[in-house]
Parts: sequence; structure tokens; C-alpha cells
Amino acid sequence: MVTTTHAAPNPTVVSDAEIEDLIARRDIYAVLTRYSRALDRADVDLMKSVYWPDGSDSHGVFDGNAVEFSEFIVREIQEWFEVTMHGLMNVHMEIDGDRAATETYLFAYHKVREEKAEEIFGSRYMQQFGGAGLDPGHHHFFFGGRYLDQFERRNGEWRIFRRQVVMDWNENRPSNEILDQGMFATLRPLGERGPGDPVWSNKP
Repeated sequence: MVTTTHAAPNPTVVSDAEIEDLIARRDIYAVLTRYSRALDRADVDLMKSVYWPDGSDSHGVFDGNAVEFSEFIVREIQEWFEVTMHGLMNVHMEIDGDRAATETYLFAYHKVREEKAEEIFGSRYMQQFGGAGLDPGHHHFFFGGRYLDQFERRNGEWRIFRRQVVMDWNENRPSNEILDQGMFATLRPLGERGPGDPVWSNKP
């Protein structure tokens, strides 16, 4: 009886260049998610860590130096909105050495402060929808767009050098939020800005 043995297939060989590319993608994605945390938790120091100090952000409401933007946006988002959540979706990356270009799809939610509603939405919206909904003091602003980023790697660290925000759509409506009745009354803790948020105690 003849026994035939089959050699095990050779393991896939991963090149140094492929490993470097994977590490770059991991580090770039971590910068993108750090931005969302910094914005929604209103952490200006964390926000500054996303950008190179000589970088820039073109954000519609702001167009200029990244350090100045970090201070501006963290301050202003607390004045405009009671709650925000910035979710990232598709991330396309093109990496060339120490530079990278990324396109990141964005879906963002904002609970507008009552006194800022007309400034955010304008008079036409307020005439039709002001004071409506289960929670007539608030309105919701949904935003769909993209971050177009130019990254640079300096001394092994990736950060954003230039950011351009693109709006693709928005949706605005009176608030029907419920926090004190039914199932929603049991969903605690609530998220908050600053060091009191549960995320800061969620450590490995």
C-alpha cells in the first residue's frame, strides 16, 4: 500500500512594507477616533493631540490654525449643543511614505441648546417648528458629511496636518427625546462632558 503525504502549504509571507502599511493604517484610524472622543467629551488637550501644531482645519465655522481650532471648537460646541455624538463610518486611506490622504464618512448628532436654536437653524425653521415636539425646548440637528484629511508622520507619529470638512446632507427636527419615563428612565448613567463621563474609568 502506497501512502501519499501532502506537504503543508507554505505560510503566507508578509513583507516589511505590508507590516508598515498595516501599522500606519492602525495609527491613523486611532487619530480619527481620538478626534471624535475629544469633541464629544469636550477635551481640548486631547483635541490638540490630533493635529500637528502648524496644521489647519477648514470646518465651515472656522478656517485656520489647528491649535486655535481645537480651542475654538471645544469651547463653542459646549455653548451651541447640550449633547453631540460624532460617528465615523467608511475610512479610505491612501498612504505614501510619511504622508497619507484619508476620506472618512461622518454621521453626527447634535442636541441644540434652546437659546441657540435660531442661530443654528435660521428664522424659517423656527417659524415652522419652534416649540414643537415632546421636548419643545430642544431641537435635533443631524449631519452627514466627510472629513478629507492630509496626514503626516513625524518621528514615527501620525497626526492630521490639514482637514477639510465636506457637508453632504443635514436633517433637522423638533426634539421628541424622553429621559424620565418608560425604558429611558432606567438607562443610566447618562453620558456627560468632562472627567465625570464613565469612559474615563473604562481602563484595561
